[in-house]
Amino acid sequence: MNSPSTPPRAAFFWYLTSSSLSMAALSLQGLLITWILVGELGETPSVYGNSRALINAAPLVILLIGGFAGDRFDAKRMLFVLTALTALAPVLLALGLADLNIWMVIAFGAATTVLSSLADPARQGMINRVSRLDVQRSIALVTIVPSLVGIGAMGFGTQLEEFGLVPILLVLSAFYLSSALAVLGLPKLPPAQEERVRVIDGFRAMFQIPLIRNLLGMNFVSAIFNAGGYMVVMPYVLMSHYAGGTLPIDDASLFTAMFIAFTIGSTGSTIALFWLMPLRNPGKIFISLQLFRIIVITGIWVQPNPWLFMVFVMMWGINMGVNSTLIRSTIQELAPPEHRSKILGFYLFAFTLSGILAAWVLGYLVEWLGALNALLPGILISIGLFLYGRYRSGYWEFRSPSAF
Repeated sequence: MNSPSTPPRAAFFWYLTSSSLSMAALSLQGLLITWILVGELGETPSVYGNSRALINAAPLVILLIGGFAGDRFDAKRMLFVLTALTALAPVLLALGLADLNIWMVIAFGAATTVLSSLADPARQGMINRVSRLDVQRSIALVTIVPSLVGIGAMGFGTQLEEFGLVPILLVLSAFYLSSALAVLGLPKLPPAQEERVRVIDGFRAMFQIPLIRNLLGMNFVSAIFNAGGYMVVMPYVLMSHYAGGTLPIDDASLFTAMFIAFTIGSTGSTIALFWLMPLRNPGKIFISLQLFRIIVITGIWVQPNPWLFMVFVMMWGINMGVNSTLIRSTIQELAPPEHRSKILGFYLFAFTLSGILAAWVLGYLVEWLGALNALLPGILISIGLFLYGRYRSGYWEFRSPSAF
């Protein structure tokens, strides 16, 4: 018999399996949406940015609802139902491809992100309840394994021009459905608290811990020009300066190669972190990497040859992978168990909101300044984040309890 505080050994395996299949779906879906809007429909940067903003706006409030629901309802049942429903969206898009237009793509993206956003806080909040490892290593594994599977899933993107969208959409649906089935292997995960959950409790819990508040703020600002710059600006850097025969592959495969290079960087850096964990001072690494991002942005801005460009994309992935892993693990460590899903809901809410702002602002910046110049504001943001993180946030001095 396992004690209430010790999860069954198989629990983390099924959690990783479900998360990996979900990441496979999300990775392939992100590539698909970008390719359809930029490669198939040929939308302008502002239209693409606005489309991304609309897709990301849909789940904003849902993220908070998901966070509160994750603390109140059985997380296993909730995750299964929502993931299974998500599998329907790619099938519906496949049925309507004959009349494909931008609004269909937005509806598809919004539907899947809404359902995923309802499920994500519960998925993230249950890590502490299904893993026997310390929080830092658990978060690292939950990043590494799904990301590796996601890289494999993005390999289907190289077949876009050969097989078309319908088979790839059906594969996407199969990933979501398989992820839902893997959830059935988890133990029962009753709510951490049975009483009625009040919204104000989540806000109070978040603001009672200043470091969580500061981390959410820094992550929000960083994501605008870090994740946002990659998702919004980089496709146009690629299409403007490297597509059309600069490498001996078609444009869809070139798109896929960029996504894979980024993911290899983010996953590889997280693997390295895993072997170094538990880290005593994660804040020093996170804050120092704000300066590393300046090198990456500058390297891309000088328009290197295609192979070196991919190296810089991989370096961007390294930066993103380490940053997101450290922020997430620190928040997970600091969040009280009874409010963990709610606080993670706020974390995902802030990240999604930053994506909306990034899509809207950066889409227009690409049109006004050009794709490469639209990256430059990220340098100023990185300098500001370094200074705030070093001297005002408290993260530089933070010592992780996992290291003791």
